[in-house]
Amino acid sequence: MKKISYKTIVLFSTLLFLMIGCTKDFEDINKNPNEPTLVPAEYLLTNAEFRIMDYTWDEWWNGRQGLVYSQYWSQTAYTEESRYQPRVNITNSYWGFFYTNMMDLQNIIEINTNEDTKGAAAASGPNENQIAVARIIKAFTFHMMTDIWGDIPYFDALKGIENTAPSYTSQEDIYADLLKELTEAQGMIVDGDINGDLIYGGDMTKWKKFANSLRMRIALRTSKVNPNFKAEIEAAIAAGAFTSYEDDAYFQFDKISPGYNPLYEAIVVSGRPPDFAVSQPLIDMLVSTNDPRLPLYADKAVAFDTTDTPYRGLPYGLNATQAPAVAGPGSQNVSLPSAAIVVAPDAKGWMMTYGEVCFIKSEINGWNQTEYENGIEASMLTWGVDAADVATYIASAAPASAKTVGEQKWLGMYMQGNQGWFEWRRTGFPLLDGPVDGPLGDVGTRKIASRLFYPEQEQVTNLKAYEAAVASQGLDQLFTRVWWDAP
Repeated sequence: MKKISYKTIVLFSTLLFLMIGCTKDFEDINKNPNEPTLVPAEYLLTNAEFRIMDYTWDEWWNGRQGLVYSQYWSQTAYTEESRYQPRVNITNSYWGFFYTNMMDLQNIIEINTNEDTKGAAAASGPNENQIAVARIIKAFTFHMMTDIWGDIPYFDALKGIENTAPSYTSQEDIYADLLKELTEAQGMIVDGDINGDLIYGGDMTKWKKFANSLRMRIALRTSKVNPNFKAEIEAAIAAGAFTSYEDDAYFQFDKISPGYNPLYEAIVVSGRPPDFAVSQPLIDMLVSTNDPRLPLYADKAVAFDTTDTPYRGLPYGLNATQAPAVAGPGSQNVSLPSAAIVVAPDAKGWMMTYGEVCFIKSEINGWNQTEYENGIEASMLTWGVDAADVATYIASAAPASAKTVGEQKWLGMYMQGNQGWFEWRRTGFPLLDGPVDGPLGDVGTRKIASRLFYPEQEQVTNLKAYEAAVASQGLDQLFTRVWWDAP
């Protein structure tokens, strides 16, 4: 499927910031006759897709947050995050980034619904399809946020100046509404492509599959607390989920600035010494099973390039003195993330893959062996492994079980840092230890953090709602489990 190249988002972003208000009353928007009355909806979609994925995939939210908490990567320096001491300013900023960028999606819904604007908005494609895509991306973003924090502003969010102190919604209620939103979104899709779509090039058949696959992910995450989770998954499958790795939902970054993969900008363009190495738990698992994804996930350690064991993972959670000492000068003693694939300027930023769908099917069907093998195959093909090597690996793989499916899903989610962390919290697989040098923050009885602190700014700007959320959910600490994360 054609992926639209991104080259002019920065211009769009500036334009949209100046032109889009936060009010539902479109009759009052831009009454100045010297200003435009309506931004084309496709610009809103382009901007929202790029910005949300740029932040989701970057050095901070993905690199120092998701890829570290999931133990795909270890930090060679500045190791606070790998020892569970998140930076307050980052937590504050990204909470705001995601809510701000979802305003574009909310505006798409509103201008395609409002009788005074929907006709002009239809120039970007059928109104129903634009609304459906906006709802799907909102669901994806809200789902990520609630799994990071638990209860968050949801029903009261995205109302701009109409509600500057939104109440928090319980995660249980958020989950129920996310499933409702995705079910309705996939059901409203009609014939006709849309413009401005950087993910599927406007192909609504693909968007419908993504909506149903995302329903599967969300429903499975409630497996310990929701007796109806399997029925929801089966309904999503019946409605039409991914059937091939070619259906994968991803954002294609660009070889040309400003559309670079943000990890390429942070790791390569910056010219800084490497801050990240591939973790020892990941390297050891790949090496022990002769996994053909190893050279695609990681580069050889420079100091051991000609030895029998050229791939060396960095122990997870070393302190700021030990980490650079073990990594060596220029991190030559450890494997860095693959320069040609993982941190390439035009790398893919995955939202969800067919491999994950297969693993979900395996789990809900009693660890079905065929779906388990389909998941391994899809993951490897997604990463470009040769078909013959895939077959060889599957032939010697351990049978499907809670442990092996959990491990293979974790391996398949590489680079989807936060999703790997979320699934580890649900399944406990693979068996991971806490930071080698112990946490700087208290994680209680669990060795690995269960959530993030709420942004400190919420205690200043939205104290009443914050306090109600803490009273309902539990202490605002790293070891407090979210609703679905039952022991």
